[in-house]
Amino acid sequence: MSTEIGSVLASLEARSRRRVIAAEALRAPLAGLTGVHVEVEPVNVDAERDGLSRDGLRTDVESALREAGMTVVTQAALFADVPGTPVLHVDVMTIRLDGRYAYSVRLELWQAVALVRAPGVQTLGLTWSAPQIVGTVAVESIADLRDVVRAQAAGFVAECRAATGGAGR
Repeated sequence: MSTEIGSVLASLEARSRRRVIAAEALRAPLAGLTGVHVEVEPVNVDAERDGLSRDGLRTDVESALREAGMTVVTQAALFADVPGTPVLHVDVMTIRLDGRYAYSVRLELWQAVALVRAPGVQTLGLTWSAPQIVGTVAVESIADLRDVVRAQAAGFVAECRAATGGAGR
């Protein structure tokens, strides 16, 4: 094998190893989750009138979590019973323009974290997020954004399973 081909193969192998290490590091905060609280931001009034509801989004995410065997906890139980106070935050932002909605969908996990330089200092930190989805949709199809949120919730569940070695919960 030529030196040039060997160098390219070594570079590709190193890149692959870095991706595996990065994926494992991103999943590490998900390992050991015993439950999460789902917090859904209020939906734009226009979008709600056209068929996208905050309660519907919450139901979709909580159902996906429960179907995967994950515990969904109330806000009160979150602070009393769940280590790390994990909150799965759902934010669907919309704006209606000329018969369409421009939208942004975010799903993020926030948990209590401690500073390395001062372990006694704890705060909430973003420990996992799905890729932000942006786009447009016809007004009559605004409820289809629930499918986008369900897909992100499924991605969260898959990442949690991968973090625990692929085992079901």
